[in-house]
Amino acid sequence: MNDQDDALNIVWVADNTSLATWCDYWAQLPVIAVDTEFIRRSTYFPITGLIQISEGDKAVLIDPLAIDEWQPLKALMVNPSVMKVFHACSEDMDVFDRLLGVLPTPFYDTQIGEAYASAQWSLSYVKLIFEYLQIAVDKDETRSDWLQRPLTEAQKRYAALDVVYLAKVYPMQIARLEAKNMLDWVMEDCESLKWQYQMNADPEQNWDGVKTAWRLPPAGLTLLRLLFIWRDEQARKEDVPKGQILKDRTLWSLAKIMPTHHKAISEAEEITGRQHRLYGETVLKKVALVNELSADEYQRPLEIPLPSQAGELTKAIKSFVRERADALDIAPEAMMKRKLLDPLVRHLFDGTDIDWQNPALTGWRRKEIVDPVLEKFNKS
Repeated sequence: MNDQDDALNIVWVADNTSLATWCDYWAQLPVIAVDTEFIRRSTYFPITGLIQISEGDKAVLIDPLAIDEWQPLKALMVNPSVMKVFHACSEDMDVFDRLLGVLPTPFYDTQIGEAYASAQWSLSYVKLIFEYLQIAVDKDETRSDWLQRPLTEAQKRYAALDVVYLAKVYPMQIARLEAKNMLDWVMEDCESLKWQYQMNADPEQNWDGVKTAWRLPPAGLTLLRLLFIWRDEQARKEDVPKGQILKDRTLWSLAKIMPTHHKAISEAEEITGRQHRLYGETVLKKVALVNELSADEYQRPLEIPLPSQAGELTKAIKSFVRERADALDIAPEAMMKRKLLDPLVRHLFDGTDIDWQNPALTGWRRKEIVDPVLEKFNKS
């Protein structure tokens, strides 16, 4: 416990009127720190247990189990005049997307910011607070039950400090970034994070991420896509994890087998008897649908992995990225994430076109790393 915790001002909000009043107050402020606590052990959607908001003084704990009018908070989360500050916010996005139907805008992520402020990648909240405030945060309540009522005093204090400290760190981190002229870079990455979240949440956009999907022929790929999208819809409908419907490996196996009868379905990898009983008929219908298509309606083949000969090029580009990151004093992982190296390597190795719609390859990165990589290695 820290002496600074003793005067902690915690407000519990458990009715619609109080929430609306607080949202009116926050709407007048330039910045608020936000965090959420949720449970997600056996469901598709997160079950929100608590929402915390602070301006650096009062910690307001919002009880989502007692509130049913969310319009004031929804309006706040998309209020363009109020910056919403999070730390490692990808899961918080999921909470607000589910609860409010919106993503916080504008928002700022201190974990992203610290990759530029001190070149530390994926810094934990505990280390962030110690870095700026020299306070050791107690994380004993991290995995406690946030759906129980009443919450313990320890839970409330833990939740409150998450946002009170975050609100204090934010202006300090911003000052470091402005001194390095990198605040705009961080804001670009925050927007890119939102884009990536939306891509990951859309099965139409990420079905081809199933491991070794590239090995499947066009008909199998078409079935994989149909099954992947159906599985997401079914998981949402039943509110269970996607793997409880069918695992990725099972989808791939079914796409390889292209079963036309139940015995063939039973031979799919890692499929359970229960899954077969519940979803077997659906699988057969999807196979029949694919078999009715003409070859020119099939999914196009996916890119095969780069050959081993591209390994040296990949290593050289990674080394170049590290050098550039060191020169700028930022985390190399922030400079260019690993999966974004692949399109550059492919372009340089075999001339594959680069998708310039990907925000992670545009903005400040285009000038600072993408163009320099292309210029240097095109000449190699």
